[in-house]
Amino acid sequence: MNDNLTGFGNTAKGLAKNPLGIIALFIVLVYGFAALVTTFSGSMSQPERLPLIWFLVVFPILVLGVFAWLVSRHGGKLYGPGDYRDEENYIRMQLRQLETRVSAVGPESTLRIEQRGIAAAIEAPHSDARLAVAQMRLDIEKELFLLSRFTTRTPSDTVGWPIHRHIEELEKVEAIEPGLASNIRDFVAIANSIVHDPVFVEKDARSAATVGSSLVAMLHHKRLVASLEYDLESNGLWHMCPCRPEGETQYDFWSAVASALPEFEYDFDVYQESSRRYVERTRVEHPKMAERFHILSLDEFVAVLEFRERELQRIIPTWQSKDWTNSHNLEWQWPAEWGEIHWNGPILRERAYLWGAEEDLMLTRAALDFYRPRLLALRNQ
Repeated sequence: MNDNLTGFGNTAKGLAKNPLGIIALFIVLVYGFAALVTTFSGSMSQPERLPLIWFLVVFPILVLGVFAWLVSRHGGKLYGPGDYRDEENYIRMQLRQLETRVSAVGPESTLRIEQRGIAAAIEAPHSDARLAVAQMRLDIEKELFLLSRFTTRTPSDTVGWPIHRHIEELEKVEAIEPGLASNIRDFVAIANSIVHDPVFVEKDARSAATVGSSLVAMLHHKRLVASLEYDLESNGLWHMCPCRPEGETQYDFWSAVASALPEFEYDFDVYQESSRRYVERTRVEHPKMAERFHILSLDEFVAVLEFRERELQRIIPTWQSKDWTNSHNLEWQWPAEWGEIHWNGPILRERAYLWGAEEDLMLTRAALDFYRPRLLALRNQ
């Protein structure tokens, strides 16, 4: 008897080394206990034995279905590092699976234009692939931190959180989807292994850096949406709409978008998503405010970009003149057809110098180069 128990214990210990073994051990134990109870159920009536019999019949079929699903969808997660000749092969397998999952989803932001390179938001900045992986990990942690400040508790509470805490809290408040949260956790684990273990080749590091850049792009998009949604609610610039005749209130929102464009990186999709989420949330408690809020169409958005381009072209030549020192010349000059805009301020909120204006002009033109063909295709539909 003792030998049988010892043998079962050793078998159980061996099975518990990987998820597949644990599943097998659980199945054997459950089915064994059910069969044992059924065998010694002589004192039980037929109605009492019937559920056990049905369980013994249905359980194998259910297990087969679940097992087939696990093998087809999560085959790589059924094995542990010890099932491979070395841990590096296990990490490489995890990396290949992560590549497949991330490439299937793709970055949410559709703005693939030159300003991404100018802003250096998601491109790997290092020729050394290991440093690029480390940079992607830091960028992910940064985006998670900034996203947490707009979506979880109060900003001060997020200071000092480890990366896994940010992921957990953001998943709880549905700021990131479970699939994205899982991909980020996997990438962080893989990145830590690649950065600290010299056995990984350059190809593995570059693959990991590519995956990391895609995850950064997804988080960056979500952070821009959350940031703009917060601004829509708290910044009075979006709530200065006076009582105008029907059809003219839109220009107040045009002026707000023209001023805020750099804050959401000139991204129409970020603007649309944030605005719609804000209106849907506001409609519950303040229906009149939600009804009054105007969301720009792509046609209007391009018109605002063109207006910002003209304004930047107007102020840049004044750099070497005394006009640059006159703050009034650097403020918006609203078009007469917009009617009376009841606010004004500097065109450049930050980087109020020549290079800042030139960079802003480059980003604005890049956005126009991206959205004009999209608008043309929309009109031709």
